[in-house]
Amino acid sequence: MISEMKYNIFSCNRKMLKYKVTEYIKSKKINLLALGLYTILTYLMVYLPVSINLNQTYLGHAEVVYWSHYFWWFDYAITNFINPLNNSMVFYPIGMDLVDSIFPAFLFTPITHIFGSVISYNLYVLSTFVLAGYGMFLLSKYLFEDSYIAFVTGIIFAFFPFHFGASLSHVHTFSIMWIPFFVLFFFKTYKNPTKSNIILSSLFFSINALTSWTVAVMLALFCAIYMLSNWKFTFSKKFFPKIVIFAILSLCFMSPGLYLIMKNMLVNENMFLGLNNFIHYSADLLGFVTPSPLHPLFEDFSNEVYSQFTGNYSENIVFIGYSVILLSAFGIYSYIKKKLDKSILFCLIIFFVLSLGPVLHVFGTYYFTDHNLTVMLPGILTKYLPFFNMIRVPSRYDIMVMFFFSIFAGYGLKYIFEKIPRSKSNKLIICCIISLVILFEFMAVLPTQDVKDTPDFYYSFQQDDNTNPIIEIPIIRSPLDSASVYINYYEYQKVHQKPMMGGYFNRVNPVYAEFMNNDSVLKTVFQGKRNIDIAKDSLSFAPLAYLKLNHGVSHVILHKKYLDQEDLNFLLSYLGDDYIMDNSVATDPLIIYNTSSASGQSFSVNNYVMSLDNGWHGLEYREGSIPTRWMSNNASIIVNSNENNEANLKFRAHSFYKPRTLKIYVNNDFYGQQIIPSTGFVNVSTPININKGENIILLHVVEGSDRPCDIPELNNGDSRNLSIEIQNVTVDAHKVNE
Repeated sequence: MISEMKYNIFSCNRKMLKYKVTEYIKSKKINLLALGLYTILTYLMVYLPVSINLNQTYLGHAEVVYWSHYFWWFDYAITNFINPLNNSMVFYPIGMDLVDSIFPAFLFTPITHIFGSVISYNLYVLSTFVLAGYGMFLLSKYLFEDSYIAFVTGIIFAFFPFHFGASLSHVHTFSIMWIPFFVLFFFKTYKNPTKSNIILSSLFFSINALTSWTVAVMLALFCAIYMLSNWKFTFSKKFFPKIVIFAILSLCFMSPGLYLIMKNMLVNENMFLGLNNFIHYSADLLGFVTPSPLHPLFEDFSNEVYSQFTGNYSENIVFIGYSVILLSAFGIYSYIKKKLDKSILFCLIIFFVLSLGPVLHVFGTYYFTDHNLTVMLPGILTKYLPFFNMIRVPSRYDIMVMFFFSIFAGYGLKYIFEKIPRSKSNKLIICCIISLVILFEFMAVLPTQDVKDTPDFYYSFQQDDNTNPIIEIPIIRSPLDSASVYINYYEYQKVHQKPMMGGYFNRVNPVYAEFMNNDSVLKTVFQGKRNIDIAKDSLSFAPLAYLKLNHGVSHVILHKKYLDQEDLNFLLSYLGDDYIMDNSVATDPLIIYNTSSASGQSFSVNNYVMSLDNGWHGLEYREGSIPTRWMSNNASIIVNSNENNEANLKFRAHSFYKPRTLKIYVNNDFYGQQIIPSTGFVNVSTPININKGENIILLHVVEGSDRPCDIPELNNGDSRNLSIEIQNVTVDAHKVNE
């Protein structure tokens, strides 16, 4: 009897194990089938409409070259054992911290190394559609326990119009594919807080952060909403330590990127935009129900509507889809009726409102009535909240809007399945019809951009072992320059592999602009025109020799196509006539200066370069054309010289309101003082010694400065601290110290 019972138990366990193994294999086969179908759909929806050579043409336009260069840099840095998180090839000598999209470039390094950065970038774009669909499939399969529902939700999240719009050029906004993977394991952590679920949820949160800080901030908000909605369980003694572990692990995994983003947030004012930009790049309410202008059939109609919107196509394509709206309406009805966890509904509402930005936009208008009334929205708070202000473009919240619409569409489909006779054939037919309708609504043709031809000079330059930087003029300095300039330079650098001064980044560090503008020669080439200020370099100055000696520059290249004739003529006269031409690419003819071989550019005793440092107010003009600057209590001038010189420091000065005593120091040594009257300009001349290299001249006003607004009889609202105004600063070097 006992033996028979044991046999029955063993037999039952064996059948159960066999059933579990069979179901597991079946589940994996379904998952692989889904992955294959999303791959086929990506081919049909994204690649087939353009059918490009992935090695010669980019999916998208403009900034795609920047991101392709990003991929190239990671491969170059890793293979040359250089820190890949600081791109030392651009913005020389400071470099550029890679604060966003670190993980994609790192993940695709093997592909970049084997096939090149153009193919690597294009494959990455395509992979975001495949993985977004597959990730949503896995999440929905977990939520609904139905592969048919999961497949439809995956289609919605993979191919929703904003994804196509972002794919025009923004890696950090079209890289949405890791979102459902994180949410899947986050939900699993709440249901079953095992070590593996906690680790995987923190790992995928970090992957999202290192892929896109925009997405990371959105996911952090989602977590906060979900945790507060389930606060009793979240803060229970049993579960709260698990959430703390999740948070600590997430911080550890993403710490390299988090350090860089926080560092740049503190020192780079261009990480943020003003309130006007938040308003300009908000989603338009009409955009949610207007088909994408990238749709091949609705293009003309949609373009007429979208042309009225603020922002640009890559940011304001927020169409939800009529079929998705209908499915989601059923889903929300069922969700509320069944009294399910309200946190998902809260998330949808909150992210939808945030996508509308600080004020409501309807058909491009956000001023209503004759009195220019605006409808203020909670999104204005994001402009002033740390990290949220870094998103800069409210319409990007549409990523999470569509994520939650996908889930509610799943609930809607589940509601429909509950109302029809249960059979696989019925479900299959309904899913096929709905999928085709959704895919039709979401159809889009991405713009493409051919890889630019590279002039012969850069190929020959590649053979040069010289690793010194080059200067390409006009120097690109986003956001001031046209896309065509940096598109060329970044393509060329992949060939010549030399550092360049300047570079493109939509959040370029102002420290670099300050570095360039504090050197009068760099300032001249940086701005591409003659700069007139109070400090004047020596008349016999040789700029090419100076650039080689002080900055190691090997070549200066003028791009004729991108310089107007006046600036080109000035630069030719400034740099000299010892150059070669490269007309191998008709669209970008080059004038090339080699700093080592330029004749007649010796750096003699009278050659020096001056630049203003701290303590100066803005440039003004006296008597119509004389450059003049006021100084505060102290002001400094930097003089770069090639030799130890004896010289005379000369300038004209005038004191504000009352006479003041001006003391002059060079490299902390006192050289003299003079009383500067308030009745008019006087000439100041002081013998000084200048050392080889950098010298700091300090002008110190003993009596300090005053503000015009503090002197009643002046009746002047100027709140600047003023002491002495200066004109015509020169250093007359006349003897070399032996």
